[in-house]
Amino acid sequence: MDNTRYHFRKGFLVFTCCLCLAALFLEGCTPLRKKFTREKKDDGTQSQKDLPILEPVDYPEKTVLPLEKYKYHYSLWKIWDRDLLQAVDRDGSEKRQKYLLEQAVAQLEEMKKILIDEKQAEFSVLVDDLRGVQEMVEKPSPNVFSIKMRIERNASKIRNGFAPDPALLVNGL
Repeated sequence: MDNTRYHFRKGFLVFTCCLCLAALFLEGCTPLRKKFTREKKDDGTQSQKDLPILEPVDYPEKTVLPLEKYKYHYSLWKIWDRDLLQAVDRDGSEKRQKYLLEQAVAQLEEMKKILIDEKQAEFSVLVDDLRGVQEMVEKPSPNVFSIKMRIERNASKIRNGFAPDPALLVNGL
């Protein structure tokens, strides 16, 4: 009985191996053949039907109203101003304070371009005042209290007199 069991197992093993080999040879050779066959070289010309048709599309310029632009720069200035006051309060690095001041001045300059001529002179005084704060920060031992007070005074003047209002702007829109 043991001998028949042994022969049965051996026959079953041989049968499954033959079945696996047959499946391997019948199914898996095509990708291997494709790897090692050379393809004909293209002569560099494409037929006319293969070329994509490209037609440029002219998009109209995006128009931004002066009021939207002013509001954008005003909101950025408020963020830079708030960060600057926090940096001064927390004894932030001098380099960070200089950077924040530069960014605040840059936003104010952009706002100034949109203002009407009568308000630009008044606004220039506030921008110059903030540039004076820049000079105070660059001194060896700046007076933190006076810097903070000057920034707050400047910010309140801008918030009170130059909040986004169509009457302040060049086109009034």
